[in-house]
Amino acid sequence: MKKKIIIIGGSIAGLNTALILASAINKDLDFEITIIDEGKADILKAEVYNVPFFPKAIKGEEIISHIKNQITSFTKISYINAKATEISGNNGALVIKSTQGEFNAEYAVIATGASECDIKGLEEFIEPHDLMPKPGKIKLKHTGRNLIKDGVYVAGIASGVTSMVSCALGSAAETACAILSDIKGSVSVIHDFKDSRK
Repeated sequence: MKKKIIIIGGSIAGLNTALILASAINKDLDFEITIIDEGKADILKAEVYNVPFFPKAIKGEEIISHIKNQITSFTKISYINAKATEISGNNGALVIKSTQGEFNAEYAVIATGASECDIKGLEEFIEPHDLMPKPGKIKLKHTGRNLIKDGVYVAGIASGVTSMVSCALGSAAETACAILSDIKGSVSVIHDFKDSRK
């Protein structure tokens, strides 16, 4: 079974969501993953000191490159340099419009950060982000497993978590596990143990 996933936002949260989904690929489940991103993520201006296993003072560009390489070890994904403009439909039949064309997917993940979300179809879910010290930041209203509406999830800072890299990574992991659980019809997680990937 192959599922089409569109991830809007190619920074920490979008890439970690893609990584976890890619790592779940097996003989029964496959993903066609597309990331739509404009390349303007805040992480590109950052140095990170406080995330386990990340080298001290690692630059944002290095983090992005490293995660992309990890994903490639599992599967190939498509990166579209574009701005997402509209989302419509429901789980299994979503339509995402962008400045580079239209895409269909079973699931979509919004990982745009907290600066803005001007994607038509999500207006009713935008609310102030109350865990960020900067004014004017937003989050997207969702249920406990980061579900915005049928088939559409949020990941990272846009989910309302504190604006730290480790928080964005955790939110993205939860989003990926929520999608895997929806596909399976019961709680699903990705656990590895010694030699489990051999």
